[in-house]
Amino acid sequence: MTLGFGIVGCGGAAVDVARAIDAVAGARLVAAHDRVPGNAADLAAPRAATVHASVESLLADPSVDVVYVALPHDLLAPTALRALEADHHVLVEKPMALRIEDVRAIADAATERGRAAGVLFELREVAAIRTAHELVTGGAIGEVRQVRVQTVIDKAASYWQSGPSGRVIDDWRSRRDRAGGGVVLMNSIHQLDLVRWITGSPYIRVMADMGAPTPGVEVEDRGVALLRLDGGAQVALAAQAHSPGARSQERIEIDGTLGRLDLPDPYTPGPLKAYFRRRWGEFVPDRWHDIAPPTVNPHVAYLERYTSAVAEGRAAPVGTDAAAAALSAVLAIYRSSSSGEAVVLDEATER
Repeated sequence: MTLGFGIVGCGGAAVDVARAIDAVAGARLVAAHDRVPGNAADLAAPRAATVHASVESLLADPSVDVVYVALPHDLLAPTALRALEADHHVLVEKPMALRIEDVRAIADAATERGRAAGVLFELREVAAIRTAHELVTGGAIGEVRQVRVQTVIDKAASYWQSGPSGRVIDDWRSRRDRAGGGVVLMNSIHQLDLVRWITGSPYIRVMADMGAPTPGVEVEDRGVALLRLDGGAQVALAAQAHSPGARSQERIEIDGTLGRLDLPDPYTPGPLKAYFRRRWGEFVPDRWHDIAPPTVNPHVAYLERYTSAVAEGRAAPVGTDAAAAALSAVLAIYRSSSSGEAVVLDEATER
């Protein structure tokens, strides 16, 4: 069975996903739509896919099984809901929605129609990150005590007008009503999801402070937050969109009672660094080890898992629960910064 993918929104993110679709045996790009027809044609023409002049036309295309939604943040949830109502499976760029209730609506629509609703947290598939997940859940470093997260980037000033690729000229990223947030929502949300997934623990408390926006930009370009995981571990986040000269500094360090893991920047190939207080498998204690898992294209690996789930009638492997949990943490960070007070989270009610 080969699933036909239709892409709505053909900016820079869609280029990576289109290439990944090409590499997955059970998937094929069959349709594309963008408000700039040339962007859709760029992706469609080499793959003999259909360029649709409207979202409605793409949703009515019988060759489309899955709709990948890669639009500005404010358009993600409405478009995903339209696709589900048209009986398509959906794969939605993060954060999937700007409100928790909209994530719930997507979850309800997917359940009602028996469709898969996935959020594209592809960094879970980075080999070093999967290895960290296996080590932590396997008890290699004991009880997690503290996690340090850096989202330190040197974005070009043009980012707020044209994104990282420059493929689409649109200032939506700079506008609070359309983006919902800045560097924390656009970038740190990936790492907040990874910490929760690696540790298996939800966030229960947040205290945060966001910096004043860059002139002409309505969303934050820097901020700090202290989060607490269920079980007591601290998570310290430092986020900066314009750190001069920053390279490969989107990192996570995890301290446990019996060891430590330093995860590499997921966008730069590098080993997972591990230190164990006791022997763990082949690793001797009290020294640093470089663990170099095989290189994996995270978009391809993610799509392989997603297409398998759809083909087998299962829920998306990274779905609405993951989207709601990550978005809840980000929104709590913003609420804490605005109020100057700690925010208590309960995932059972936030979902």
